[in-house]
Amino acid sequence: MGYPLAIVRIKKSLLHALPLVVGESGPSPLAGPFDGFTRVRLSHAIGRFPFAVKVENGLRDTYEIEAPGGGRLEVWITSDGHLFLDSQAGLELVLSLFIELLGVSPHLAIEDPQRGVLHGAESFKAFLCGEETAEKPLKAYVDDDAA
Repeated sequence: MGYPLAIVRIKKSLLHALPLVVGESGPSPLAGPFDGFTRVRLSHAIGRFPFAVKVENGLRDTYEIEAPGGGRLEVWITSDGHLFLDSQAGLELVLSLFIELLGVSPHLAIEDPQRGVLHGAESFKAFLCGEETAEKPLKAYVDDDAA
């Protein structure tokens, strides 16, 4: 197993707050699963991503993306509307796919469950570069924004 991540829908009012540390207490910053129409559009976008191959023996919407320099990114969309990633390649490939998927739905975040952080494209890029990402806890925004 590689590095597990997810691409999630986030509440519009919190997009400006990324990166965001999420905990088990307080309201969820997530906007729920993807609807059927969006799942189809995401699946189509993933299938058109360079080097993406649909896994025929896998679940309905499972793709493998072989990184040109080596490594693999597995992407699957579940029937209940979630999008998961397992990266065994450089995380730059995850960022590239994420940027592509923003064209389908602009209210997305990369969820890093190992660190408990939601990222936008800029904060994920900073994380990859090892820069300080100034992650803020969700509770810092709940009182100011209508999440």
